[in-house]
Amino acid sequence: MSFFGGIKKIIKPAVDVPKWIDYRQLVKSNRSIFGFIKKFFIPDQAKTQESFDEALLRLKLTPADLIQRSKEFTRLMWIWIFLFLLTVSYSIYLLYNNSLRGFFPCLAISIIILTQIFRYHFWLFQIKQRRLGCGFRDWLNNQFIIGKKK
Repeated sequence: MSFFGGIKKIIKPAVDVPKWIDYRQLVKSNRSIFGFIKKFFIPDQAKTQESFDEALLRLKLTPADLIQRSKEFTRLMWIWIFLFLLTVSYSIYLLYNNSLRGFFPCLAISIIILTQIFRYHFWLFQIKQRRLGCGFRDWLNNQFIIGKKK
């Protein structure tokens, strides 16, 4: 055994940085975090493709059920719009009174409420279009581009 080989055997166990920081656990944690982020932001693809009418048959829905659902979604959308206006007005009040600690959380809640408004409006859009698989671009074009031409 050489001189440097003997020193390496003595010093390596004492100065094992990967073991100190638990390198394997760090790698495992990063993989799980990135896996979670990937699962959260990238939606799963549908396993089966079906038309709107096939989905109605599978779920045993009638046109009367669709009308009822449409009314429910409209009602819920308007409730969320009311809550949105309430939180925005309260956040403006907080901003006016220089309460930034309350303003930013209230603004965040308003954004969450906006997502609920979009959700119900999008479901209404799908019912009115009578097709599944509509995308955000379809909804946007219908609301702001095609909707203004009519």
